[in-house]
Amino acid sequence: MTTDNEQNTGMGLAQRFVKAAEELHLSGGRLYRDGIVANEQVLSKIKNGWQKPQKKSIELLCKKYNINAAWLYTGEGDMFLAGIKPFEQHVRSENERLFYNTDFELCLSNDGQPISTGCVIPISLPMAGDFDFMCINNDKSLAPIIMPGDVIALKKLATWKTYIPGDFICVVVTSEYKVLRKVSVTQPDEQSINFTQMVDGTPEESSIPKDIIVEIYKVVGNYRRQ
Repeated sequence: MTTDNEQNTGMGLAQRFVKAAEELHLSGGRLYRDGIVANEQVLSKIKNGWQKPQKKSIELLCKKYNINAAWLYTGEGDMFLAGIKPFEQHVRSENERLFYNTDFELCLSNDGQPISTGCVIPISLPMAGDFDFMCINNDKSLAPIIMPGDVIALKKLATWKTYIPGDFICVVVTSEYKVLRKVSVTQPDEQSINFTQMVDGTPEESSIPKDIIVEIYKVVGNYRRQ
């Protein structure tokens, strides 16, 4: 028989589990890929009160993301051990930018903002020009121009909703997926954007509706690792 106190403790634990995931911008899909939960729907079920986090999931979340288990179980103390958010790095000068040693699918959140979910390294590359951050490309849709494993420098394109120049490579963040594409020279209408990708060595155009696009990052540099 479960007591009221046990129910309250369990509910608090579930809420803190969700809070930790949200603080780290971890989706249900990411937790599943990390092996922390059994499927992509678990986080949503926990959030809605339909399921409690399993002990194994709690242990794995704490271990991988430096979560304070005492805080998770009781709510006391800091969320992160020693108060340190995992992989948290700070740019130390105006000339430094961050290199996310992971692919853009993981280092960009669903709302299109860079997040610390991998090894993050402050770098200074004045010769690289103006960019926001660097990460790794694992998308093969524009090979051999940009290959899987290449390091790409990204700059947020602020004008894409009203004006988008054609013929440049970018990372498109939508509410459903993140992809590497080349913006087509001609655009059909104001409701969507035409992009090009390589399919079996042949350029192929497709359009993405603007209402599902969250952010667009222009690729301003591409560096092939030996």
